[in-house]
Amino acid sequence: MIGFNHALTGGIIAAVLPLPIALPLALASHFLLDMLPHYGISQDERDKSKFWKVFFTVDAFATLGLAIYAIINNHYAMFLGGLFATMPDYIWVARVVKTKSFNLSNNGNKFTKWHASIQKYEKPWGIHIEIPLAIVLFCMTFYVIW
Repeated sequence: MIGFNHALTGGIIAAVLPLPIALPLALASHFLLDMLPHYGISQDERDKSKFWKVFFTVDAFATLGLAIYAIINNHYAMFLGGLFATMPDYIWVARVVKTKSFNLSNNGNKFTKWHASIQKYEKPWGIHIEIPLAIVLFCMTFYVIW
């Protein structure tokens, strides 16, 4: 699941629930979303695919934009919810930066192996689920704010 969807989900959870309850739920939402069908291509194709690199980069900047928007507009609970909801993917991002490769298949970390194993429906056609979900979550976020 893209970081944008994780951040929006965590932000909505933190906007409607008290923080002591919202933050662990925002974190848990990450894994629930990763179990849903979502966009992905094989590990071998990731370094070769220009679309994957652009998609990953746009997602990173869109997610960062959400964080900046939340902070500037004093939506600190939403910022924290989004942070907690995206946190498990920071391990992936750190690995991509360290290895300069999007191929995450060769790693011995038990948590990362488990995290990858729950993403059984990461398929190219998952983009048709992710993008509409992003639109719905984005609209819900602004409904909650106003």
